Amino acid sequence: MRVSANLTMLFTDVPLAARYEKAAAVGFKLAEIALPYSEPAEVLLENSQKFGIQHSLINAPAGDWTSGFRGLAALKSHKNEFKESIDKAVEYARKLDCKRVHVMAGLAEKSDVEAKTCYLDNIKFAAQKLAENDITCLIEPINSYTIKGYFLNSYEQAKEVLDQVNLPNLKIQYDVFHAQQINGQLTATLKKYKNDIGYLQVAQVPHRLSPGFDGEVDYKYIFDVARKINPDWIIGCEYNQSKQDPEKDFVWANAMGLKF
Repeated sequence: MRVSANLTMLFTDVPLAARYEKAAAVGFKLAEIALPYSEPAEVLLENSQKFGIQHSLINAPAGDWTSGFRGLAALKSHKNEFKESIDKAVEYARKLDCKRVHVMAGLAEKSDVEAKTCYLDNIKFAAQKLAENDITCLIEPINSYTIKGYFLNSYEQAKEVLDQVNLPNLKIQYDVFHAQQINGQLTATLKKYKNDIGYLQVAQVPHRLSPGFDGEVDYKYIFDVARKINPDWIIGCEYNQSKQDPEKDFVWANAMGLKF
């Protein structure tokens, strides 16, 4: 299993386009970007190629983040904007040669029937559009502590969406940080949804630091389990860097048997 630097959360002391150099200096050869749209795709591609880094994942535009938007897929009042966001994601993914796009659900009541219908319609649209470009569409359950009111907040719900949309390129993005706070039972859920998971992300609970720090999750054990299930899973490093003990930010990967 290989690790991928999250350039939205790591190396934030420099502008986005300059973070490739810092990631490469650590040893990363893969990078994910939650929201790459602040920079032209051509600029990001140039820097990634300069430092030998391949893009493993981007998010589709999620609405105005500063105004509280956390995705558009479940928002029935934003269907046109959602379709435009998928077009934008396809444009960037193709230019960056990125084969995975995470589509965020947004804030809506899980019991809202119209939101559920809207979400299913939009995810099917997104998956079809991404499939036309040989791109995997990812949906990610997010815990209610980190994003209160997030529409997609359980793995059972995500599995229902996959079954109803029924497209082979639609997969679950399994973030151990969120999974631990949603339901725990990490080993059981990894095994249960192994055929539905298309990407992993990690951070220690509860402070969202690297897996090298102590916390609720025994990451050495989890990586051993995950490796036996699917050694080809990519591990996205979606965590905050430490100000107190920066040495633990990246050395954990080799120590736990992962590859850059």
